[in-house]
Amino acid sequence: MDSRARINLSTALAYGPIGIIWTFLPIHLRSLGASFLLISLIFFVPALLPPLWGFLLDKFRRGKRIIIVSTLAQALGLSIFPFLSTPEQLVFVAVLIGFFSASFVPVYAALATWASQQYGRAIGGFWASASLGFAVATITGAVIYETYGPNYLFILGACLGYCSVAATLAAPKEVFYSPAVDRATTQGILRLLRTRGIATVCLLAALILIASAAFNSFFTLYLVGDLGGSKLIAGLAASGTTLLGAIAFRTVGPVNDRLGRRPVFIAGTAGYVAYFIAIYLVKNVYVVAGLWVIPIYPLIQSSTAALVSDLTSPADRGKGLGLLGASSGLGGGIGPLIGGTIADATGTLGSVVVFSLGLALLTLLLSRALLKEQRVQKVVAPPVA
Repeated sequence: MDSRARINLSTALAYGPIGIIWTFLPIHLRSLGASFLLISLIFFVPALLPPLWGFLLDKFRRGKRIIIVSTLAQALGLSIFPFLSTPEQLVFVAVLIGFFSASFVPVYAALATWASQQYGRAIGGFWASASLGFAVATITGAVIYETYGPNYLFILGACLGYCSVAATLAAPKEVFYSPAVDRATTQGILRLLRTRGIATVCLLAALILIASAAFNSFFTLYLVGDLGGSKLIAGLAASGTTLLGAIAFRTVGPVNDRLGRRPVFIAGTAGYVAYFIAIYLVKNVYVVAGLWVIPIYPLIQSSTAALVSDLTSPADRGKGLGLLGASSGLGGGIGPLIGGTIADATGTLGSVVVFSLGLALLTLLLSRALLKEQRVQKVVAPPVA
């Protein structure tokens, strides 16, 4: 197995436990009587942390150590889950796991762009591996959860976490190191954020993630609770969207390089507008599950990461992608807080769809007005061995 294949395997296994936590933990927490607002904390709290991991990556250039510590924390946290009984305990441990899994985007995405100057294709490859791991975990987890219950589901997540540790240990350490950089050219996080292009991308990424996450973070609850679907259908829908997402990332990545990042992002925001209109109008459980399977998010994630990569040198790539990860994560965290508050106040998740639709439409209009193709002179670095 070559170096890139080892990185892909490490990525896929690292995202397996995330798939289990994001897809099934909200259902389990709700069955224990947790409020929507409490459930939203598992998405919100870790959202602030990617810049920290990006800073550590750029400063110490030791991506392998970061990934080993983070995947081990995932595995240990999921190993504890079967012994916890209250929603508060489960959320607390899930937040601790999220603290470490927040490192995955800045580290794995930086590794991909260090190895290739075709940033769209490189980012697409990273997210394809992550989506594949997410999908396999959720489809397997759906069967286990439906048949044996949550404790066996958590054991599966722990096993995936330990396998990720082993895969990372087996990969050559050189592939986790950045190319040689000129330290004099590096910039601080605040200075990067003051760069107009990066600030605009981060703002738009945050807004569309708020719109998406406000409803989609509770989608499995909507499917099971409001529409009467089974946990198996919820798991199949989650795995379906990530499997198609893995394929979409492979396609969309090169499109970013060929057509530009701006039209891909605008297509993604328009896709979310159409998606929320359809969700609002349709109540059939199978049709709604099919709508969720449509992979819209690859358009957003690949285009924004490619834009930030255009605007940063290899010396600052971790920080730049960390800032993007923080803005996306913050959107992905604030969205559930807003959605949970609306759902608790109205007693239904259907009302959240209206909020998500309005914000997605606003983001579409802002992206057409503010987003620019901003190619800068890249600092060419030798490929990672």
